[in-house]
Amino acid sequence: MKRILVLLSFVLVLSLLVACGGSEVEEPAAEAPAEAPAEAPAEAPAEEAAAEELYVFLPKSLDNPYWDECRIGMEEKAAEMGVQAEFLGPDTADAAKQVAIFESVIARNPAGIAVSPNDPATVEAAIKTATEAGIPVLAWDADAPDSVRLAYVGTNNVTAGETAGHELAKAIGEEGKVAILHGSLTAANAIERVEGFEKAIAEYPNIEIVATEPTEDSVATALTKAEALLQAHPDLAAFYGVTGSGVPGASGAVKQADKCGEVAVVGFDVVPQGIEAMREGCAQVLISQRPYGMTQMTLELLQELHNGGEVPEEFIDTGVESVYPDTLEDFLTTHH
Repeated sequence: MKRILVLLSFVLVLSLLVACGGSEVEEPAAEAPAEAPAEAPAEAPAEEAAAEELYVFLPKSLDNPYWDECRIGMEEKAAEMGVQAEFLGPDTADAAKQVAIFESVIARNPAGIAVSPNDPATVEAAIKTATEAGIPVLAWDADAPDSVRLAYVGTNNVTAGETAGHELAKAIGEEGKVAILHGSLTAANAIERVEGFEKAIAEYPNIEIVATEPTEDSVATALTKAEALLQAHPDLAAFYGVTGSGVPGASGAVKQADKCGEVAVVGFDVVPQGIEAMREGCAQVLISQRPYGMTQMTLELLQELHNGGEVPEEFIDTGVESVYPDTLEDFLTTHH
C-alpha cells in the first residue's frame, strides 16, 4: 500500500513538471510596420501628354497628287509639335465615303479635325456633331460656309481663279478657244475657281470657253476628257486645270497628241506630273496654293483651339503663287 502511494506521488509530481515546462509566456505580437502613404501618380511629361493629342485631316480623296504635299506638311509639323496626326480620305473623290470616315473619326474623340469637303452640304451634320462633342473643326483647302466650322484656312478661290484666267490669257496671246477641266462639280473650291476664271476671261473678247468637263479629281478621267476635247476641238488653244488632276490629265493628252507648246496648259497645282509636264514643255503655268504651309498652319490653329484659344478670323487666306518654266527649279528648292 505504501509502495502504491509513493508511485502515485511520483506520477503527480512528474505531471506538474511537464505542465509547467510546456506553458510559455507568449510575447506580444510585433505590430506590422505602418504602410507609407501611397504616392500620387507622377504626371506624364508634357511631351507624352502632347503625343496623346490626335488631329485628323480629311481630304477629298487620296488619289489626287495635290494631297501628297498636304500630307507631308501635316506629318512634319506634327513631329515638330509632338502630337499625332492622321490623313484619312476615300481613295477617290466620294462625298458619301468622306462622311462615313468623318463620322468614324468623331467616335474616336480627337483633339481637332480639318476637312476639305467634296460637297459642303454633306459634311454639315458631321461638323455639327463634332462641334457639339467639343471637337474643334476647321474647313481646310475647301470651305463649308454654311456649317458651324470655326474657320476656313485656304485659298481665296475666286481670286485664285482670276489669277489663273489672266495667266492663261497671257500664255495664248489673249485669243483662242479654251476648255476647262473642272474637278468635282460640287466642290466649293472648284466652283469658285471656275467663277473667278470666267470673270477674268470675260475681259478678253477674243478668248472663247468652248467646253467645261468634270474630272471628279481623277487624273485618269482628266486624261480621257482632255483627249476627247482635243478631238472635238482640233483648234483648241488651251486647257485650264481647276484642281490637281487637271494639269496632269491635260498635259498628258497634249503630249500624246504631239501638241506640247501648241496647246497651252495652265492650272492648279504644283504636283509631280505637272512638274514633269512643265519640264517637257507641255505645261506653261502652274498655280501653287502652298498646300504644305496651308496644312501646317491648319494644324497649329487646331492645337490652339484645342487648348482654349480662338480663331483670329473666320477666313484665313493662304494665297497662291504662279510658277513658270524659268522659276520652277527655284520654287522646288523649298516646301510651299
